[in-house]
Amino acid sequence: MAAARVKMPSSGVLLAAGLQVFLATVIQAEALIPIIPVLCKSNDIPDFKIDTARLTIDNDQRSNMDLVLYMQSKECHECDLRPVARIDTNCTVLVDTRWPTRVEIRPLNGTIMNTTLSCCASNNTHLFQERGEYTIFIQQNEEDDMDCRFAPMNAPPDANIPIYIAIGMAFFLAVFWAVVKTMYKRGVFHRIICFWSTESVMSDFGTPTSINPTDEAASGSNNAEQTKVKKERLRSLDTFRGLSLTIMIFVNYGGGGYWQYTHSIWDGLTVADLVFPWFVYIMGTALMLSFQGQLRRGTPKINMFWKIVRRSIILFALGLLINSGGKSDGVDLSRFRIPGVLQRFAGTYLIVATIHLIFARPYDESRYGKFAAIRDMTEFWPEWVFHLILVGVHTAITFGMNVPGCPTGYLGAGGDAAHGQHRNCTGGAAGYIDRKVFGDSHIYNNPTCKEIYHTTVPFDPEGLLGTLTSVFMCFLGLQAGKILFIHKDWVQRYVRFLIWGIALGVIAGVLCKFSKDDGWIPINKNLWSLSFVIALAAMAFVLLAFCYLLIDVYKVWSGAPFYYAGMNPILLYVGHELLTGRFPVSFDVVVTHPAQLAMNLWGATFWVLVALYLYYKGIFISV
Repeated sequence: MAAARVKMPSSGVLLAAGLQVFLATVIQAEALIPIIPVLCKSNDIPDFKIDTARLTIDNDQRSNMDLVLYMQSKECHECDLRPVARIDTNCTVLVDTRWPTRVEIRPLNGTIMNTTLSCCASNNTHLFQERGEYTIFIQQNEEDDMDCRFAPMNAPPDANIPIYIAIGMAFFLAVFWAVVKTMYKRGVFHRIICFWSTESVMSDFGTPTSINPTDEAASGSNNAEQTKVKKERLRSLDTFRGLSLTIMIFVNYGGGGYWQYTHSIWDGLTVADLVFPWFVYIMGTALMLSFQGQLRRGTPKINMFWKIVRRSIILFALGLLINSGGKSDGVDLSRFRIPGVLQRFAGTYLIVATIHLIFARPYDESRYGKFAAIRDMTEFWPEWVFHLILVGVHTAITFGMNVPGCPTGYLGAGGDAAHGQHRNCTGGAAGYIDRKVFGDSHIYNNPTCKEIYHTTVPFDPEGLLGTLTSVFMCFLGLQAGKILFIHKDWVQRYVRFLIWGIALGVIAGVLCKFSKDDGWIPINKNLWSLSFVIALAAMAFVLLAFCYLLIDVYKVWSGAPFYYAGMNPILLYVGHELLTGRFPVSFDVVVTHPAQLAMNLWGATFWVLVALYLYYKGIFISV
């Protein structure tokens, strides 16, 4: 009987297996041994930068123990502390002043066995003030216990003072303009200027007892014309659009370098996060009024559809044009970004307008009976079905799609989030879809989360999956347009706006559990999460109610100057993007909040002045 032969593995297989074991051992060892940062020299004091303070670690000279300074921004959710500097005597580093910072001091061996709680991050989390000087005094007793004492060394001025001054100046100019306008309308300036010259003439010729019959007839004719009801375009809609656009220009130009005027790192809301969704919202509101006007004029639906397609193509092409800007040596098509703001507008408009066109028909008030009070919803119930299906699809993909290497339903930033366990999962399903469809080289490679979370994979905030929720945002704006078109009484309109705002606000709060990071669906602009869209729609309903009441009902505000910007939105948006970093809206100024704020406010003001000029010239550009 033949002996069984055992097949021995080749030397190459053994070498590969040994290499795998060695690499696994090294990786495991690196996970256990903390990274030792560069030694911080006591005489190396960094200069202040914008949004920074200086923190000095004063190590007790009697101790020979080297220390390691660990820090992490509290904005980084569930992130581990990162080693910043190795300290032997004294060390001064810059710390971020935008959000609270967690600070911890450890002995070089990486343990905290000989430190008191005063040196731990739980007791050393501070919101530092810009240009502030702070010191942590470290003392060690005979038992080698290390105590840390935090102390501010100066009282820096409030970094927001330039904002307060800008708001005060804007308020003064608004009041001054209102007073001047009122005096002009009442003829105060005319009476002041003409008082002395007319007084002598009146004394010579006496007081007039009659006027020319022709003038009297003309006056009566003018009064009759003034009593006619004039159908006006709702100025509040254009003002809302112009306000969103003006803030968008300001934040895109830098927002004075203030964190609240830049986009959120991941979860949460800033001023910069509001304007794009509001612009999408008001696009839906205007869509309803435009379509009803065309249907009443008998415009064929096929013609309206081709207009929708044409406009979507133009918006998408303009978005690609903007993405190609700023390249002095030509566009590298291998790394050309495809998604963008106008591309998102194009896709959103195409879907919402097409669905509405399918079910739209000229409004006939006589069709309604017992459901007349909610006819702005019952008349268009098929649209609600379609859009709720799209929301369901978005939710199913977000929480049910299998993303390789990531937990199902992951909504985090990846990188350092969740203690670095899901480093390459930025954006979950939304990021994965964009990377698969467009490729890493054709989406945004510098997401806002990269700075704090140290992410390594690209992520695009205007990606494909978020288009479904931006469609819902536009549809809610369309609902506002239905309210304006169907309900003619201003009280009914105003009350419905407020009801929608409150109801949507409660729904958004429930989805995010009224928490920034710990809700079922956190409010997140990068993902255009469902809670984000509903929360922004709630704000939009309330803001539109406010504008409508002041501008179109009580007429205490004309909407200026934002009204003029709202009349030429596409030109202003494309123009401000093309002039980014160029004269006359950008200059080489010192990197401080006052200088940056002044320049960025001027940039937004410049485009408002352009809009004002175009308005009085009767030039209105649309696509």
